Amino acid sequence: MKRIYLKEKGEFGIGTLILFIAMIIVAAVAATVIIQTAYVLQQQAEETGNIARQDVSTGFKIITIQGIRDDLMYTETIGTGDGSTTTFTKVLAHRPINPGSITITNSTGDIVLRDNGIGELVLVNGTGVSGWVGYDNGTVSLTFTTAPPTGDKINITYGSGYGRVIAYLDIKVGLMAGSPPISMDSVLVEVSDGYTDKTLSYNASATNFSDLDGSHFGVEIARDMPPSNWERDRVITAGDIIRIYINTSAVGLYLEPQTHVMVKLIPKHGVPNLVEFTTPSTYTTKYMELW
Repeated sequence: MKRIYLKEKGEFGIGTLILFIAMIIVAAVAATVIIQTAYVLQQQAEETGNIARQDVSTGFKIITIQGIRDDLMYTETIGTGDGSTTTFTKVLAHRPINPGSITITNSTGDIVLRDNGIGELVLVNGTGVSGWVGYDNGTVSLTFTTAPPTGDKINITYGSGYGRVIAYLDIKVGLMAGSPPISMDSVLVEVSDGYTDKTLSYNASATNFSDLDGSHFGVEIARDMPPSNWERDRVITAGDIIRIYINTSAVGLYLEPQTHVMVKLIPKHGVPNLVEFTTPSTYTTKYMELW
């Protein structure tokens, strides 16, 4: 125990009290500043962590990439009505015929037929006519219940063979495991053949290749898992599969055989998905798996 001597003195009075209170206030202010700074740093760290997790987990998974060539189209006249003939048959000049490429019309346009891919000619517009086509030998036959009037030409437009280059890309896409939903409105697609490089934005009204131009890509939903919100929000969620359509001819790409192609999907947040491939050395079919 410390001894206290009679000659020792202690500080007391108002001055000492003021000094003591001032020290407490300074300590309190310093503690408040430190606590506030720590809180702000914590909030910033959490926000940075959330953004980092979002960037790492958000992204697309490319399932397949398919290349499609255009049909080489031709137009011929099957026959001309004379008011009495009800059956028209013709062997087309270009053979074999590409299944699903045939359109038959008359002069007035009130009759339209298309082939169904298995050789039958099906009415799209009009009545009283049926027919068939032999894809290999190029033979087309039409039978009318009422003979076409005199001068009414029956014309056929059909495909035989395919173009030299890939005209369209069909890309099947899903989400990476753990990815949050992605709005297609903010997605960009970059494509390049080594000579032309284009960045495309989403056109919500384009659902097939004919709707596309050189600045946009289109999307068709292939599988919409619950919650089914594609039609309303254009958002892809876990389990969904979409098909991204690109008109490479309109974009300016020349995808002949042995062409190196780059495709990159760029979401607003997350990891861009880059795929590179080389087109086949020869093209033998209309549809080709590229990746």
